[in-house]
Amino acid sequence: MISAFEFHSKEFLWLLLLLPVVAHICKRYKKRATLSFSHTETLKKAAESHRSNSKRILNFLRYSALTLLIFALARPQLIHRFTESNSSGVDIMLAVDISSSMMGLDFQERNEQKLTTRLDIAKQVTDEFIRNRPNDRIGMCAFAGDAYLVSPVTMNHDWLEENLKRLHVGLVEDGTAIGNAIAMCANRLKNSESKTKLIVLLTDGGNTAGNIAPLIATETATALNIKIYTIGIGKKGIIPFAYPDEQGNIIVDPFGRPLIVQGQADIDETLLEAIAQKTEGQFFRAENRKQLSDIYTTIDQLEKTEVKVKQFATAEDFFIWLIGCALLFLLLECFLRHSKFQKIP
Repeated sequence: MISAFEFHSKEFLWLLLLLPVVAHICKRYKKRATLSFSHTETLKKAAESHRSNSKRILNFLRYSALTLLIFALARPQLIHRFTESNSSGVDIMLAVDISSSMMGLDFQERNEQKLTTRLDIAKQVTDEFIRNRPNDRIGMCAFAGDAYLVSPVTMNHDWLEENLKRLHVGLVEDGTAIGNAIAMCANRLKNSESKTKLIVLLTDGGNTAGNIAPLIATETATALNIKIYTIGIGKKGIIPFAYPDEQGNIIVDPFGRPLIVQGQADIDETLLEAIAQKTEGQFFRAENRKQLSDIYTTIDQLEKTEVKVKQFATAEDFFIWLIGCALLFLLLECFLRHSKFQKIP
């Protein structure tokens, strides 16, 4: 709920500009004394203090009443707005490879001072994807030699993003258990009542570990009406790799230089394409950050969430209170004018 103070007929506020004009006219054409005295000095001295105070108080009451009446004409309201969204919803499980090969440096930009690994880029782009889908339930698993659950499907994306930041190479034993990752994601989506259920699997290798064959896990996903988008990242061939410590940080030598080795990189494109085709998904390849970002943008556009938003508003009027205060000021002004502050001619 959002509350805001507004004027329903704000054009009446322009009348406030007339108050100084009215005050000037009243001062210029005020009623003069009708009695004549041969000598008025004594009367003037007696009434000087009384008249000065009474005039200020009476003018304050009179023009305050007029000001309140103008505000009442403008009809001040406290508006309470309610928004209700009805989303058809897309439930998504993100499977992120955290095997040692994700320490590849082939995504490193030339002008970058800090070493950037494949996993660094994958986490950045995945975070953007999550932020762009605020109306979906999203979960995540990470996999290397086995798969483990990072988060079940949830609308709490802040918590999901915090867990994404904690991912690093070395959390589980090394390897690439693609089948286990698909099976875990499918298991988390099997009870979903959403119209659309997706798995977005990102890896830079082929299946080398786990106890579930990738295509067997894919058949399970197909039976559950789950679509799988597969993303193969990284270049093939000889590329530089960094060595991580237990916390996933790049190891440096005694002189502060990062420990980098050259190694062979291979991606099982045939397997990833077969997985996508069996579930009516798509297979993508990314060899740099822009390509990976474009892939997630494409998936985002292919699987749009239908959101219907209804807005309700209630208004709480305050003009009656302003009219009441204005009348009270006018009555008080009239009473004082004809009693305590009665004019001395």
